[in-house]
Amino acid sequence: MQLSLFQPVPPVVRTPPSIAGEKIRSVLGPYLPESALEYVVILIQQRPINLTVVRHRTSKSGDFRPPQKGSPGRITVNGNLNSFAFLITLVHELAHHHAWLDHEATLKKFTLRRKTRPLPHGREWKNKFGQLMKPCLNADVFPPDILPVVSRYMENPKASSSADHLLSKALKQYDPPDLTTRLEELPFDAVFTLHGKRFFRKKEKIRTRYRCLCLQTNRIYLVSPGAPVIRVSE
Repeated sequence: MQLSLFQPVPPVVRTPPSIAGEKIRSVLGPYLPESALEYVVILIQQRPINLTVVRHRTSKSGDFRPPQKGSPGRITVNGNLNSFAFLITLVHELAHHHAWLDHEATLKKFTLRRKTRPLPHGREWKNKFGQLMKPCLNADVFPPDILPVVSRYMENPKASSSADHLLSKALKQYDPPDLTTRLEELPFDAVFTLHGKRFFRKKEKIRTRYRCLCLQTNRIYLVSPGAPVIRVSE
């Protein structure tokens, strides 16, 4: 099931802010910490974007797509995330949105200097992410066992919160019980499944990901250490 906050409408149609705010609250309320909801509503109202809550995706927790060929920009966030992980992921993607809007605004200003597009997770994004997360870094939003870990992570955020072992571990404590474990916790050569359809054998680590052999196709895949997997006995 997908829950969309905004549907494409003709440019002449205007949605009253109060109605838009209620729609955002109704969609995001079940997914966010209660004390952060109003702040997020204001962020989205200030710089609107299509936002959709989607089903679980193993490859990513959220993504941002800028406007292309007349289609509006879009953010998606996995609906299976716990409220704290959902907040971090959503603000992460909103930071991409804000950085993109700021870059587009600079393109309209006359200058003789060539303006290059900022890196996806470069300085501009990190600065925006830090600015947008700062109002949430308090004990009203995050519990005491997560707050210091999130604050440390925000000093130099990575492209994915799952890439930060300490943050990923702290957030996982608030996930509902399940049978999954992090890929990095499995021993070498262990067999596991990601979706219950294909089975893999864990191999060596290459830089930031593990080589994993698909037993059905003999193809090699690179999988994140924090990917939730289910070990299979041989």
